[in-house]
Amino acid sequence: MVDQKPKYKTVRLPNGQEIKASLLSKEDVEKRIAKFEAKYGMTSHEFIGKWKRGELECVDDYFRWEAYFRVVFKQAHAELEVED
Repeated sequence: MVDQKPKYKTVRLPNGQEIKASLLSKEDVEKRIAKFEAKYGMTSHEFIGKWKRGELECVDDYFRWEAYFRVVFKQAHAELEVED
């Protein structure tokens, strides 16, 4: 069994700070989204709607959830644009 280490990428933030960001597969992102949906009892679409309308408190999980959702949404959007 090969021990797979997480892959990282150095990202420069707008303020100039550099951070290490882990690179996740689409499946990893979808699993994390599913955990948030189960934990908070709503779909990602329900969450995004409430989040954008300011109906939710600021919780660290919500910022991560939004980021993961955007990754999946952008991927789906890109796939739709490519197909004829």
